[in-house]
Amino acid sequence: MYRGNRNYIFHTTLITFMVIAILMVIRLIPSFDFGGHGLRRADIVSDVVSKGGSDTAAVVSHAVVASGRADGRTMPSNGKGDTLPRVMPAPVKVVRGDTSSVKGAAAKKLPKVTPIEDFSADGSALDAFRAAMSECKNRVVRIGFVGDSFIEGDLLTGDLREYLQRRCGGTGVGFVPVTSPVSKLRRTVGHTYSGWKSYSVKRRNGAALDTCFMLSGSISVPVDDNATVAYRVTNAKSCLKNVRQVDFFFINRGSTVIYATVNDSMVMTFMPPSDPMIQKITVSSPVAVSTISFDFDDVEGFYAYGASLHGPYGVQVDNFADRGSSGLQMSKLTVTQNNRFNDINPYDLIIIEYGLNVVATGTMRYTSFEDRMSAIVANIKRCYPGASVIIMGLSDRSSNQDGDYRTMPEVKAMIRHQRAIARKAGVAYWDTFTAMGGENSMTEFVDKNWASKDYTHVSARGASVIARRLSDALMEAL
Repeated sequence: MYRGNRNYIFHTTLITFMVIAILMVIRLIPSFDFGGHGLRRADIVSDVVSKGGSDTAAVVSHAVVASGRADGRTMPSNGKGDTLPRVMPAPVKVVRGDTSSVKGAAAKKLPKVTPIEDFSADGSALDAFRAAMSECKNRVVRIGFVGDSFIEGDLLTGDLREYLQRRCGGTGVGFVPVTSPVSKLRRTVGHTYSGWKSYSVKRRNGAALDTCFMLSGSISVPVDDNATVAYRVTNAKSCLKNVRQVDFFFINRGSTVIYATVNDSMVMTFMPPSDPMIQKITVSSPVAVSTISFDFDDVEGFYAYGASLHGPYGVQVDNFADRGSSGLQMSKLTVTQNNRFNDINPYDLIIIEYGLNVVATGTMRYTSFEDRMSAIVANIKRCYPGASVIIMGLSDRSSNQDGDYRTMPEVKAMIRHQRAIARKAGVAYWDTFTAMGGENSMTEFVDKNWASKDYTHVSARGASVIARRLSDALMEAL
């Protein structure tokens, strides 16, 4: 029935106040988990209400909410990153910077260079590397970089190599194994192979190979005479080309014949002696090597490691990545075999990056890892007596803690043990955590697309940032 022009302002106002009241009540409900999912506290006034008193203003510029939210909305860009919406994997707030100790805008600034710490008794931990670098214009300075998936596919090491080669000279990708699970993804070298069965310090499958492993942690056995491996120089980095020398490393316990084909035209034949120890053949080319392949006859008793592509001088960085490794498997390195490898391919610096696969939620003590890894580092020093050694500390890693992504407490615990390893072994240490930015820096890396949203692994861009900071630290240490 028509009742004329009624005034609904009172009803509308009443409903509005009721909705506001309900939302304010909801605002008081804390974050909680439901069905395995973290639910964040709803706060309709979070953008205007300050939490934490007068000191909060100093924190805001360093603890900015990430540009990507769960609802896909875009936050203002800082002028350096991407302003496109990015979807977070869970409805959680991302905290950046150490909000517990920020004192003014200058507190978040990183030191110009995160220095390498020397834990030797006499300050000589980097002397071998310094001496080698003083001659880098006249000879090859070799850096062996051993680690886990953090450097897999030449991540980080590819950029470190580039930065150092630009500064100090050098060409080529360095060591590449015979087989690799990421050969199709690695951009710094073209790599194909067939007819091999491979083993590693983690996966020996009963094979009696414990006396054969060197820094790469892997070895390959040809299935038959059809086994082949080929490498192609790429232009993914500016210093990869102009390769004039290729070394191929192997053990020949029989009478294997090796054929090396350079640039699909020049074929060289090698008949190495029978020897239970590591050997190498060297292919020297008067022209730049674009491609090189190796084929074999009479492969009984033959074991191969891989090839090294480089120039006559400058820096060479060899990537020895082993996905999922804790580093403890490197106890399989024998002094005798590795001394031989060092004789024919001497290293001036070995960087050891492990720990990512050891850190576990709820575990704050890693004493057993510290003791075992200290012994392994000491053994590596015996295997490669002419090399300086650097322990690369654990990177930041974040987990969802009551709705916020923050640095895992276990990360700091592992870093303490890693410093203790360097101290016990009398080697150098580099603080990756601090170089990244310290507390909660991984969330900032994720926000900038410098890391994946597992809040553990850096992306190619993030790896490049860390590599540059490590190269700066190495150069400053000279």
